[in-house]
Amino acid sequence: MTTIITRLYANERSANAVADRLSSEGLPKSALKVVTGTDRDKIQHRLMQAQVHRDAAPVYAESVAGGTALLIVRATHKPLGAARIVREVTGSSKTIDVGVTQDDIYVRDLPDHAPSVLKEHPRFLTLPSEPEELQRGPISDLVGVRTLSKPRSRTSAIRGGAFMSQKFWPMKLVSKNRNAHSAIKGGAFMSKKFWPTALLAKKPRRNSVIRGGGTVFSRLFGWPTILRRS
Repeated sequence: MTTIITRLYANERSANAVADRLSSEGLPKSALKVVTGTDRDKIQHRLMQAQVHRDAAPVYAESVAGGTALLIVRATHKPLGAARIVREVTGSSKTIDVGVTQDDIYVRDLPDHAPSVLKEHPRFLTLPSEPEELQRGPISDLVGVRTLSKPRSRTSAIRGGAFMSQKFWPMKLVSKNRNAHSAIKGGAFMSKKFWPTALLAKKPRRNSVIRGGGTVFSRLFGWPTILRRS
């Protein structure tokens, strides 16, 4: 449930001063409204939209049109004991009595179709700083470090340009290799290390792995190679 609390003040300045005090007590600014104006009908329409009691709205509208200011507070669960805080703060302020008895009423909460589940803090992960207070520029400038350094051309990941292989023995890092046919230094082949055999033989192709070619192993014993069964 929400409590609608209305208090009438002599002028807008006095009403705003009480509203600022309620805001400092923790009430959200969206729950505080100060109504002023000179058009009685428009003022009454605004009060009805704010859920002011229908019997109190025309009385307040008549007074506001004459120069007073009406403070309307929607006291909900935020902060805890909001209605009590409003009563205590407004009780210590100088209000105007116009004979309204419905200045503290309960109303039913209506569905709130807000664009954010956190109406008071829609960006709860950002810092609560004003735009003019934000310091522009990269974060590295705040701690005094360079953002970008001029890259130097180097051929080694080791500081000073040294190479790991040259830390222990003097050897060439890059050598111009020749097109070789063997992984063995000098171009030798493993087969020639033990016996002189030809690596590739230029012989006509044959259909059998048996020496002599063309002879099937089973025919040496008179066996048929393929059996035909009925």
